[in-house]
Amino acid sequence: MDFASEKWGGIPHYRGEMRRLGDDEHGVWWWGDRGGTIWRGDTPLFERQHDVLILVPDGAWWSAAWWVGHPEVSLYVNINTPVVYEADRFVVIDLDLDVVRLADGSASIVDQDEFAEHQVRYGYPADVIAETERVTDEVLAAVVAGEEPFRGDVAAGWIERARAVR
Repeated sequence: MDFASEKWGGIPHYRGEMRRLGDDEHGVWWWGDRGGTIWRGDTPLFERQHDVLILVPDGAWWSAAWWVGHPEVSLYVNINTPVVYEADRFVVIDLDLDVVRLADGSASIVDQDEFAEHQVRYGYPADVIAETERVTDEVLAAVVAGEEPFRGDVAAGWIERARAVR
């Protein structure tokens, strides 16, 4: 099934094939193998350099990604609209802000400039802006506090499962 990330207004951003691993109290866990193609619309952009585990909680304004073996980034949390499941894909609208935890354990919010620019370019509604900012602060606090699912212990179990069926 394709995981599609779009920009506001249905503008294609990234999409790639993912395999559903299962779900738990945190949400639905998806796996993408290293070497898989990432597309924008009908244009191939690049191949995944790492296996990726993605958590997509139902109704949440974020999705979390673990790029397995990445030398610098241990966790990448995209702030996005809640997931919508369609027949052959699942879709979120990327709202620009991301919470990133580096391999050294430091965490920060990135892409604030893009968020400010896109509020004007795409005309984000005021309630979407407010929710995006609220959720970003909430996710950063949870990442810094080492709360699951962001800490990574649960994710490690899903990574083991994905590798076992490869």
